[in-house]
Order: sequence, then C-alpha cells, then structure tokens
Amino acid sequence: MDSRQLRYFLAVVEHGSVTRAAEVLFVAQPALSQSLRALESELGVELFRRVPRGMELTDAGAALLGPARQVMQSSQHADEVVRGIATLEQGRLDVASPPDLAVEPLASLVARFRARHPGVWVNLIDPGPNADVESLLRNARCEVGVDYLPADDDKLSTCALGRRRLLLGLPPESSHTQPEIFPIDRLADLPLVAGPRGTAVRDEVERVCADNGFTPRVAVEVEHEHNVYLLVAAGAGAAFLTESEARRSESRGVRVVRTEPELGHDFGLVFRPGPLSPAARAFVDLATVSRGDATGEGAPVERDP
Repeated sequence: MDSRQLRYFLAVVEHGSVTRAAEVLFVAQPALSQSLRALESELGVELFRRVPRGMELTDAGAALLGPARQVMQSSQHADEVVRGIATLEQGRLDVASPPDLAVEPLASLVARFRARHPGVWVNLIDPGPNADVESLLRNARCEVGVDYLPADDDKLSTCALGRRRLLLGLPPESSHTQPEIFPIDRLADLPLVAGPRGTAVRDEVERVCADNGFTPRVAVEVEHEHNVYLLVAAGAGAAFLTESEARRSESRGVRVVRTEPELGHDFGLVFRPGPLSPAARAFVDLATVSRGDATGEGAPVERDP
C-alpha cells in the first residue's frame, strides 16, 4: 500500500466514481481502476460496492477512510516541512565557534542571517575544553564553523573572513614607562597574563617570541581568555588583547599599545566539503559576501577555500 493508492482511494470516495476521480486527478481511468484493484488484493477485502449511482464504501472501505486521511495529511505535512527547509522558511543551522569568535564576527553574521531567514533556528555550539571546531565538523555535530585559520585538517574547506589584530595591554601603574610602539624583544622583561597553550592568542604569542629568540614570561594563566583584560587592569601583568577587549580595558585604565612586529591571526569559515544543507549553504554564501564587514578589526584576507 503506497500513498498513490491511498490518494486514488480518497479521490473515489470524494467524487463518488472512478470516472470523476480520474478526471480530477488527470490520470487514465483504467490506471486508477487497476490501482484500486491492486489495493483491494493487497488488503484482501473489497473497499467499494459498485452501485448504479457510482461507488459506495464497504465496511472495510469505511474503516480505511480515517487512517488513509491521516496518512495523506502526514505526507502533506512532511512535504511542506521539506519544502520549507529547502526554501529556508524553516529549518535548523548548527554553527560551532570558540568563545572569542562567537562575539565577533559570528554574532554579526548570525544577526544578518536571521534577518534574511527568520524561520531558521540557529544553534551556536561552543566546542568546550575537550574538543575543537574541526572535530565537531568531522563528527557531523555541525556543518559549518567560524575558526582561526589555517585549518589543521586539509580535508575541510575554508573561506577567510578577516584578520584579528592583537594589541598589547599594559597595567595602569607601569604603562607610563613603556613606549608607544612596543618592540617585541622587550616582551621578555614583562610578566604576562595569558590563556593556556592551545588557545589562539597564547600560541601566536609563543610563536612570535620563539621567532625572536626568547620564551614569554607567563606569570598568570587563565582558563577563560575573555577575563584576561580584567587581570591586566588589576595590575597582574601585561596581556595581548583583541581590539574589542582593548576598548573595554582602556576604560579601566589599561594602556593599549601596538607592537613591532604586529601580532594577529586570520579567521574564517570552516566547513565540510561536499553538499551542504540549504541553511548551511545560505550561511556560507552570506558570510562570503559580507567578509571584511563583520568585525571592523582589519581588512579581509583572500584565500581559496
């Protein structure tokens, strides 16, 4: 028993005859009659009595009427849901991002996406300490993420969105003795506040310091990097801050300076290769068009996915 047979059955019930039902359905009458006979044979009962006025339901046919309508309603609902997802009138989008990129650029991108597709439910995933964006993509927890580039997994597709510049935040009591542009080799003399190894800012600082022949003095290590600027303001040490963190810290007396060379890292979309769901495809397209506009923290970096 399939949905086509049930649709033919219900049409005959509604219109009272095979002839009229075939006309309404735009099918040949013999084909409709054959489908009904096949349904009756499959069920082992007669569904209609042939009478002079047309067709009447048997008791078995009357018993089938309610379930047949329920099946067709469920089928119609499923079709509407699928069409709604395809046209982005509804659906779901899972996006993974580390916390610092979830503030920007992800917040702006999600706001733009929701303005265009208000029926799509968006789920933002924080990978947490025991995972990362790339592992969530590989395990199909999400289809797309915003992460630092380059991706470790060369099987993933990427699209650069911009570059996040890092500025050096100096504690209020020591800032008056430091230059406007801070030479990176002088960093060896400063106690630093930093996140743990494996986080984007800490890894970038250690890389640049190693390139200049020394190891940074990390005096305070914090699990959550978004609290770093508060420790700088309290005098616990200097720290590298994103531009948004730097703006917040200046109101607490932190002096923010540029370094030479300048530190920073690229960020962008990371997504699985192959076909994406309509929602994920629309998000990638929107972010690609909007690149460079979402953060205000540096010019976009062009890179082939």
